[in-house]
Amino acid sequence: MSFLSAEEKTRVSEAIAAAERKTSGEFVAVLAEASAPYLFFPMLWTAVAGLIVPGALLVAGADWGLLASYALQIAVFIVAALICFRDSVRPRLVPKHIRRARASEAAYEQFYLRGIHRTENHSGVLLFVSAAEHHVEIVADAGIHANVGEERWQAIVDTFTANVKGGHVADGFTTAAASIGDAMASHYPRAADDVNELPNGLIEI
Repeated sequence: MSFLSAEEKTRVSEAIAAAERKTSGEFVAVLAEASAPYLFFPMLWTAVAGLIVPGALLVAGADWGLLASYALQIAVFIVAALICFRDSVRPRLVPKHIRRARASEAAYEQFYLRGIHRTENHSGVLLFVSAAEHHVEIVADAGIHANVGEERWQAIVDTFTANVKGGHVADGFTTAAASIGDAMASHYPRAADDVNELPNGLIEI
């Protein structure tokens, strides 16, 4: 994954660890390459191209024999598939609302898969970033969400998004980590006997 360099990943992991040291809550950050394989729409567009291009040429008056038309159809299908199934192209063929919904579903899947909902005092927070969908979401357990509130989480997401749009991806992560740590610490300050329940660092999937 080229979303972050090795040096940037280290910076992000250090920022997450620093945020964790401020609070007795649990903070997990997950970076996904994509939230779904998105195979249906690339296949659909590939099939459409394979059907339309030879047909359009015939309508335009091209004098193709049956065998030549079939060969052209196969060639167009192969070329279209090579383009549509590229990692950089495949998500772009999916309607935006579907990508957004799938990324949000993936965020909640990670929240439960990582056991963030099982933390003491329900103080777990997930920062989920899906690169292919350009999606950022904070999922917080009930206890801490009731104290911090949606408005503050959304402000952190908005700042992250602004950093990424400006080309400062690692800064987006580190700033978000610090802000989440501050939000958590204001309600769940670190206790002397605090036990780290979940792993620190950036999780890549």
